[in-house]
Amino acid sequence: MRASPFSAIAVVALLVLAGCSGLPGAGENEPTPDASPGDFPNASAIDQSVFDRHATAMGNTSFTLTTVKNRTDRNPPFREENFTHMNDTGRILAEPVASQYLGHTSGYFSGNGSTYSNGSVAYVLSRENNWTEVRDLTRRSIFNESGEYYLWRGLFNNDSGNQFDHAAIDATFEREGVETFQGVPVMRYEATGVDALADSWAGGENASSWYEEFSATLLLDEDGVIRHYEYEFVWTKYHTRRIAKSYTLSDVGSTDVEKPDWAANATAGSYRPGSTDSVARQR
Repeated sequence: MRASPFSAIAVVALLVLAGCSGLPGAGENEPTPDASPGDFPNASAIDQSVFDRHATAMGNTSFTLTTVKNRTDRNPPFREENFTHMNDTGRILAEPVASQYLGHTSGYFSGNGSTYSNGSVAYVLSRENNWTEVRDLTRRSIFNESGEYYLWRGLFNNDSGNQFDHAAIDATFEREGVETFQGVPVMRYEATGVDALADSWAGGENASSWYEEFSATLLLDEDGVIRHYEYEFVWTKYHTRRIAKSYTLSDVGSTDVEKPDWAANATAGSYRPGSTDSVARQR
């Protein structure tokens, strides 16, 4: 029996999958979009370059990113009727120009806590265990600011070695029309069905040999900013049954990040730059 190449799913903080009709910020009260289809790329242009342009745009502004992840595993793997459900949410406030980030996470994978960083040091708060600590950013960063993996590519990239952390899914998208999302005109792009997936997502084989269902939705504004992105994979077999993830952007250009009181009260103690060990902790 083949082993799935994606059997190890270790995910960075990260919908109850919103679905096309229930995206946050979309609804009957939204104004008529002041944009035409010609203002947006063709569907064939939705690839990694779209995420690269997005990262460039976000590097010069502030924003808030909300992430949600749902994962379902068969438990045990051979029992179709028994499942383990694992959910995770995150909210990240980012000011890249000031190298300030504040993240709040909750759920199965990331625990219940917060992380603040100023570009060199991370302050971590565990709400479950009531402690704070100061960490070097070598191991734990909210966004990876090094080299070509800048900003979103710390989250929208395969830094962890897990292909499902790579949000730029290689799939065939279709344009579904212009709409308004959180007051901003966007083009909706959708990829639906296993046939829309590239064979690279099944180890070079036909994707239908691995997956039972697949879908992805991307909302892109006129400036090339990804306002919302979500995707879902359902396996035909194997231990991991379903993964659904979403990323929603808000408060672009108006997000302010301040050092929280719990981080200001944490003392660095004998902190040594370059150390990967926790060097200050308060209970």
